Amino acid sequence: MSNMINVIDKIEKFLAYGRSRHTKSTKRYSTPTGVYYLPRHAYGDVIVQEIIKGNVFEPEIVECAREFIKPGTSVLDIGANFGQMSVLFSGMGSNITVYSFEASAFVGNLLKLNTSYNCGNRVRPIIAAVHNSDGQLLNFPEPDFDNSEYQTYGSFGINYNKKNNSEETSILTMTIDSMKIKEKISLMKIDIQGGDLFAMQGAVNTIMKHRMPIIFEYEYRMPVVSFQEYVDFVRSIDYSFERVISGYNYLILPNEYCTDGENSGTRNNIDILQAG
Repeated sequence: MSNMINVIDKIEKFLAYGRSRHTKSTKRYSTPTGVYYLPRHAYGDVIVQEIIKGNVFEPEIVECAREFIKPGTSVLDIGANFGQMSVLFSGMGSNITVYSFEASAFVGNLLKLNTSYNCGNRVRPIIAAVHNSDGQLLNFPEPDFDNSEYQTYGSFGINYNKKNNSEETSILTMTIDSMKIKEKISLMKIDIQGGDLFAMQGAVNTIMKHRMPIIFEYEYRMPVVSFQEYVDFVRSIDYSFERVISGYNYLILPNEYCTDGENSGTRNNIDILQAG
């Protein structure tokens, strides 16, 4: 019976030609980075395929995070997808707690399963849309791989134009500040398809209290707000751009963190604006 299932899987993958299909069917994969339950038919999902191959998706971000995550601290993984980064973050020292956020209910349920299996209570998964206000209803589209150039579950983000349709589901927003996290936060990583600025705006009190390094993504392909708005926000919280990671992720640090002082922040702001 298992041989027949494997043959069917191979035939379906061949017929799909690298395109994903959204079904509720999942499969368990044992990999060098952990055991993951993933969508069975996500043939075009680069994150899923990298995890299955035993690779780390976006290893540059993981290695950057390793520089800052400290034992006995908390980490915020906002836009955690299927949980590989949360799993890896939780293993970067003793007594690390990862708060892991995902807006998609389908992906979020797999996140819960994966982090529970691999990490126990070291990772605390939360299904919610991290935003700049609490209790707002936003719409999340159902993945439509047939009519989209995007074949990755993580490419489908919140619909911020507030126009609902029958193929979208509503999800409540929350802010990071509403959590009032007491333990020291050593890193905040954000990747929520254009909503990264909104997540930071809803975390201002937390940022000012913990002054942690932040890694965020800017979506040049489908910008929700301008990059200049990110620059203005970074300056408003007294942070500076420190590093560009893989072309579209940005490490920002508090100005008191930068060893080169004010000139470091100014130099990096100019470099990044020119690169963008």
